[in-house]
Amino acid sequence: MKTRTRLCIWIAGLAATLASAGSSGDEFISLFDGKTLSGWTPMHTDRFSARDGVLRADGGSGWLRSAKSYKNFEFQAEYRALKKGADSGLLFRCSGDSTPKPPHWPSKAYQLQVIDADSLLMIFGHGALSHFERDVAALQTARKPVGEWQTITLKVVGNRAEAALGGKRVTVSDSIHLDEGYIGLQGENGSFEWRNLKIRELKNK
Repeated sequence: MKTRTRLCIWIAGLAATLASAGSSGDEFISLFDGKTLSGWTPMHTDRFSARDGVLRADGGSGWLRSAKSYKNFEFQAEYRALKKGADSGLLFRCSGDSTPKPPHWPSKAYQLQVIDADSLLMIFGHGALSHFERDVAALQTARKPVGEWQTITLKVVGNRAEAALGGKRVTVSDSIHLDEGYIGLQGENGSFEWRNLKIRELKNK
């Protein structure tokens, strides 16, 4: 066999190996089909709706739960508040059940605050302790007015969570003690819209 032929075969084999390594579950997948709530379970709520590529939350109690639970992941989405002071949240590592009394949040979870207020991107614990640090200067630089679409990213690996707004890292926590759970959305007050929700599992991290 000629040297050039051997080299071509070796390169082809290497490319196949790399392709296989890259398909180990680290790709982003969509969490929203743009038309329905397929893949999500309403928990004590009827205030979520889907239309024209947008998932809308119109206040109230309860939450929307993903079909699958996640441990280490990176979540990306766009959101916008439609009214001044609108209050929502991105829930992660949630238990599958809710508290029996209103507002029926997950019995255990962490919440990344998504709100038109200065508490934006704080991390709260539901039935779990939490501690975080925020770069307020970065937050103010990245934050957009009511009605404008905003890109949000949440990366969770082990005990660490990092949240970014418009590509700027704002919040860091090394106190994420719940091991695994669902992704959730809640719409506590006012109206929020979400689009381009996607996630990738970081299985090899």
